[in-house]
Amino acid sequence: MKLTPITPILLASTLGMTSNVLAEEATTDKKLWSGEVSVTFISNNGNTRSQNMGLKSRAVRDGELWRSTYKLEGSNESTDDERTAEKYFGSVKFDRKLSDVSYVFGLLEHEDDSFSGYDYQTSLSAGYGRKLINTDAHKLEMEVGPGYRRSVTEEEHDVENEATLRGAANYDWAIDKTSSFRQEVSVESGEESTISKSLSRYKKQLNGSLSLTLSYEVKHTSKVPSGTDKSDSTTAVALDYSF
Repeated sequence: MKLTPITPILLASTLGMTSNVLAEEATTDKKLWSGEVSVTFISNNGNTRSQNMGLKSRAVRDGELWRSTYKLEGSNESTDDERTAEKYFGSVKFDRKLSDVSYVFGLLEHEDDSFSGYDYQTSLSAGYGRKLINTDAHKLEMEVGPGYRRSVTEEEHDVENEATLRGAANYDWAIDKTSSFRQEVSVESGEESTISKSLSRYKKQLNGSLSLTLSYEVKHTSKVPSGTDKSDSTTAVALDYSF
């Protein structure tokens, strides 16, 4: 990932919130951490030689006062020894619980997609979230808040700095003891463009910590550099390890 001019400020904010999270961790004995690592690999040989590899990781630390979520993702694809896709994404999110159903949050995201027309995109947002449904089988939470996004185009290196308004919703359905469904939706609207994301994922436990997942992900950007598609979609079958 490429460093941006606002990186020192973002890192300072992240480290400040992390110190609060670690301080809370030292005062409790219950298990706080959970997460998963997902790996996909596809290789085709014959008339067309292609390889596709993807890695996604997600870790959640859920304490009494703080919930933090960390994501790291990377994928690349090559056809006939020529790179046709390469993308890296990272995010960190801190939720400060106000009650059993409400919280305030801070979110930092960074994306480096070599085929998106952008050199990189970094966004920072904060706001209010609320759990609308919170049962053993169904969980739904929504959040909204202002933010800031910095985008640098790949060809001309034009810099776009804009204020944004972000809304998001996350839905989890525990279908039974071995299968689950998760839906993530977010819309980040700014003066230059609006970025909409959707992730649908079905997960089936195989045994122990291993699961098979089927996911469909879509990203739509209302305004993109010339010669770039506005929408990207990915369908993946992956093997997950949960902890």
